[in-house]
Amino acid sequence: MTTSKPYTLFLLSPRQRFINYPAHSELAKIFGKRRFMIPLALPTIAALTPDHYAIHIFDEEIEKIPDHPIPDIVGITTLAATASRAFELGDHYRKMGAIVVYGGPYASFQSEKALQHGDTVVVGEAEVLWAMVLEDFEQGKLKSIYSSPSYVDYRRSKPPRWDLVNMKRIFQVAIQVSRGCPFNCDFCLVTKTFGRKMRYRDIDNIVEEIRAAPSKYFFFVDDNLTINKRYANELMEAIKPLKISWGCMCSIDVARDDELLKAMADAGCFNILIGFESLNPDSLDASNKHHNRRGTIYEEAIRKIHAHGIHINASFVVGFDNDTLEEFDRIFDFTLKHHLPNVNLHLLNAPPGSDIYTRYQLEGRLMNCNPELGVGHFPTIHYMKMSQIELFDKYMETIKRLYSFDTVLQKARTLFSEGTFTREGGEISGWMKARLSWITIKEFLFTTDSKKRELFFLIIHLIRTDKIAIDKGLGFLLTMLGYNRHILEHQRHMDIYRKLVIEQDQGAWEKLPITNNQ
Repeated sequence: MTTSKPYTLFLLSPRQRFINYPAHSELAKIFGKRRFMIPLALPTIAALTPDHYAIHIFDEEIEKIPDHPIPDIVGITTLAATASRAFELGDHYRKMGAIVVYGGPYASFQSEKALQHGDTVVVGEAEVLWAMVLEDFEQGKLKSIYSSPSYVDYRRSKPPRWDLVNMKRIFQVAIQVSRGCPFNCDFCLVTKTFGRKMRYRDIDNIVEEIRAAPSKYFFFVDDNLTINKRYANELMEAIKPLKISWGCMCSIDVARDDELLKAMADAGCFNILIGFESLNPDSLDASNKHHNRRGTIYEEAIRKIHAHGIHINASFVVGFDNDTLEEFDRIFDFTLKHHLPNVNLHLLNAPPGSDIYTRYQLEGRLMNCNPELGVGHFPTIHYMKMSQIELFDKYMETIKRLYSFDTVLQKARTLFSEGTFTREGGEISGWMKARLSWITIKEFLFTTDSKKRELFFLIIHLIRTDKIAIDKGLGFLLTMLGYNRHILEHQRHMDIYRKLVIEQDQGAWEKLPITNNQ
């Protein structure tokens, strides 16, 4: 039997020029890390690669990509926010003589642009395609585009190659148990990438992956982990003995099932990201987010989730055609009323491949700006009722209010008063406990912000009276500190940011000359 020639493969995640606060980059630094979590695509692709490849994974957010060895082939994952840097890297490695392969959402829907900087684009799911790409590469018969005519069977998946990742520089690992989404929100790429039919992995395969992972902290990247309640309950039963701590994404209707919520909490869930998206019913209808209007009342749903000791990351988007600047104040008041301290607030973006991108392209409403601005806090389209700069200024004002320690203190008093956050989470090392304790004391005691200090004493009192577990209490303080630091970083760059916005601002779309519309 002949041995295949050894090849060197680089798998790259390009750095982002702009990073918004929901990425937890400042919180990662507090934990002594470089990044909270890296893309799952890289270790997944590595697991699909034959043994005769020397594989190197590099995420530019956590480490510099070395000049040597010169790779034979380079795989680069792309988002809109990383596209510019991805293309720079592609040009660089092609000059070095390497073959460059692009994948990920941006390259999948902007293949022509990607091929100007690379040799090949893998469109969509890689499980079936990657082996074909490497075989053709070795034979010198590489095609420009590889696209599967059907979705892969997702029942079994190889464990990601976390051994190729510098785990000392990230906090948690990503895991995926399903693909697809039955909904069709027009600003989302999920159904365009994975289809509307749900596909689920065998639960024993998931357990195997969790056991092999180098962390006890996970984030389920599934777009709706609990949409299939029967499967979700079986999953909770299987992972409960593993003693992990994890977050996920769900729709608000998870609150209808008290047994499932209890099972999730028992299995280690400490945080759920819920896409409320908008409090304007007309905006929900316009974006095909009809399912957020039916069923459980928000107030009762939020109460139920909090009653199980699970935090909510409340996600909102502003910029739909029916939105005005008043939406920001409505969101602020809603999160204050329902004591939601974790708020992911974004400006509407139109990612290539989405329905809204197609519609706005036909209407001439896409901004001619660098795609790297599409990270949630920059205006990137012509908004119907708001100019870019007034939208941007109101956004920045609102997140500053949301994460002021005065606001956080008001929410914390009510959120933790019922004593529902008493369940302890995952274990951390003694060194990490000492580091985090020192940072907490230094930041919250030696401060001129009276509300910040008051928040600290509130949490300490709640810990002493058994109203909140110590890791939950200190974790809350550090999370709010991380958000606050990132927003202060935004403020330091405000002159540059505002200049970028003003340069492309043409005013509210409804006020522009009709002759410019297509």
